[in-house]
Amino acid sequence: MTDLPLSDAQLVELMAEQLSHRHRLSLYARVYALLADPAATEEVLSETLERAWRAARHFNPGAGSAAAWLSEIARDLAQRRQRPAIS
Repeated sequence: MTDLPLSDAQLVELMAEQLSHRHRLSLYARVYALLADPAATEEVLSETLERAWRAARHFNPGAGSAAAWLSEIARDLAQRRQRPAIS
């Protein structure tokens, strides 16, 4: 039996799942340490992966690992949540 090649949509979904699976625990720990709120942490993790997806073409493996890149995105988003809104 021959495996059919994945569609583009399936390939994209698989990449996102693998990236999330590989780095989720360390990202969760880092964000939770800043926010101490499980719901806010989950929101930041979701936004982190969305932002990484949109900025993927700018990722430079020569500048650092994917883990460091994702961690920096997550830290930035978490810190933005910590800042009080300016009225």
